Amino acid sequence: MIESHQLDETIIRFESNPKEIDKLLDHVQSEQSLLLDILIGTHAELLTEEEMDYVLFLFLGIYGTFQKVKSIQPYSEAEVMKAEEFSWKILNENNDYDKAMEIFFNEIKETEVMDFIDLSIAPDDENEVKITDPGRLIMLAVLTALTKLLEEG
Repeated sequence: MIESHQLDETIIRFESNPKEIDKLLDHVQSEQSLLLDILIGTHAELLTEEEMDYVLFLFLGIYGTFQKVKSIQPYSEAEVMKAEEFSWKILNENNDYDKAMEIFFNEIKETEVMDFIDLSIAPDDENEVKITDPGRLIMLAVLTALTKLLEEG
């Protein structure tokens, strides 16, 4: 299980050394291109540039944290699609952030990663990143699908 301090350490490492983000992004692009293509690339035109940058940052934060604690093998297209369908099914049936988040907390065992996602993208007037309501749901789908894959893989 991932703990919140591990996620915090990854984010602090990214903030103190931005080259770490680029290095991890290069790794993911070469080793896990389907993850980026399917989970992020298919939604790129629906997110603002700020939302896109932020979801990529959070995506890499979650991926990088899991990578520190376990070996991550490349995922097949079928595995990535199954995880994405899992997330979108919940979101389509509960087109409400709070209801969907409650279900994700019940379905995904990595509760501290789910807390991290919720704290990062939940509606909040004090959030530094402006997230639209549709953008928030897309980000939630992307990050929960990634978490589901990583916890199962």
